[in-house]
Amino acid sequence: MRTYVQVAKQSFHRKSSFKLEYYLGLFGSILSIFISIAIWSAVYGSSSRIADISQSQAITYAVLALLLRTGLTMNEFIIENKIRTGEIATELIRPYRFLAYLFSIVIGEVGFNIWAKAIPLVLICLVCIHLDISSSWLHIAAFMISVMFSYLLLYVINCIFWLLSFWVHQTWSMITIKNAIFLLVSGATVPYWFLPEWLARIFEWMPFKTIYFSPLSIVLGKMSNGDIWKLYGEQAVWILVFAAAGLWMWRKAQNKLVIQGG
Repeated sequence: MRTYVQVAKQSFHRKSSFKLEYYLGLFGSILSIFISIAIWSAVYGSSSRIADISQSQAITYAVLALLLRTGLTMNEFIIENKIRTGEIATELIRPYRFLAYLFSIVIGEVGFNIWAKAIPLVLICLVCIHLDISSSWLHIAAFMISVMFSYLLLYVINCIFWLLSFWVHQTWSMITIKNAIFLLVSGATVPYWFLPEWLARIFEWMPFKTIYFSPLSIVLGKMSNGDIWKLYGEQAVWILVFAAAGLWMWRKAQNKLVIQGG
C-alpha cells in the first residue's frame, strides 16, 4: 500500500511541475464557464423556465458539470505510451500489481486536478455566479458520495479503453470518439431534462447517466432520498460489472503483449 501511495504522490507532484500547462488549462476552464453561462442565457432568453427547469438551475447544472469534468480528467494514454516505448515489459516484472499502479497514477493526477483546478474554480464561481444548489447539507453530502462512485465508474470504463492499446497500438481517435459520446450520453453537456423523451428513456438504461447527470440532480435537489440510495446501488453494480470486464481484458492483454520500440 505504501508503494501505491508514493506513486500517487509522485503523480501529483509531476502534474504540478508543468506550470504553463496548468495556468492555460485553468484559464480555459474559466473561459468555458462563462461561455456556458452565455449559451444557456441565450437558450432561455426571456423564458423563466423550460421543461420545468429554471434558467438559474440550468446554468448551475452546466457550471457544476464543467467543474466535475475538470476534476475527473484523466491521462488516457499511460498504457499506450508504455507499450510504444517498451516500458510495459519492465512494469510487468516489478513487484507490484500494474493495474493498482495505474490507479495510483490516476488518483494522483485527479487529486491535483481537484486541488489546483476544481477548488479554485469553485471559489471563483461562488464569488461571481449564483449557484442554485440545494440548501440541504444531506443533499450536498450525498452528492459528494455519488461523485466518488462516479469517479470509480468512469475509471473502470476508461481502463477498458486503455487496455485496448494491447490490440490497437494507436488509440487516440477511438478515445476521442469515446469522450465525445460520453459528453452526450452522460449528461455532461446537455441535461436529460432537455433531451427528446424517447432518447432520454434509452439513455436511462445505460450506466453513463450515473457519472454526471444523476449526481448533479442530487445537488440541485431533483432527487428524492429513495432515488439517491437506488443511484448508489446502480453505480456500485456498474462498477463491479466494468471492473470484472477490465480484469478479464487485462488477463487477455498480458498474453497478447506486442511491444513496439523494445
